[in-house]
Amino acid sequence: MNGGIFLNFNESTTCNNNYLPKLILDLEEYIQSELQDSAFYEELSAIAPTGISSELLLEFSDDEKIHAESLQTIYSKLKGRSYTPKPLLPVQINDFTQALIQRIEVETRDYKKYGKHYLDAPTNDLQDLFFSIRDIEAQHAMRIPILLEDLRDRVK
Repeated sequence: MNGGIFLNFNESTTCNNNYLPKLILDLEEYIQSELQDSAFYEELSAIAPTGISSELLLEFSDDEKIHAESLQTIYSKLKGRSYTPKPLLPVQINDFTQALIQRIEVETRDYKKYGKHYLDAPTNDLQDLFFSIRDIEAQHAMRIPILLEDLRDRVK
């Protein structure tokens, strides 16, 4: 993403007049959500049954943190200040397997959410960012079944 991401936002940009105000609100929600997801994966990695599972979950945590940072950069450029996230909710994981299954749904929902923003984005830089985040969310959703399969193999 280049430094002039928003130099292209002007009256000639073809976008709905409500796009930017909605984007700002969405960015606040998404930054918070990505930080919460990062914390969740970090906690999940701590109870992972294998080192490989733990490493993969820490990689997911790092990805989510990077998403939050990228979204924060956009927010800062739009608002002229950083968004201050709310305190994260405590992460509670009762069952490792169920947590993984739920994460597939969360990652798939995020894939759809960022895909919509990709389609609606009025600049190439925003499209690139939302496509990239969308792609990584899809990778997470596709890689979680590998962790579930590993669990099944260990139980046999």
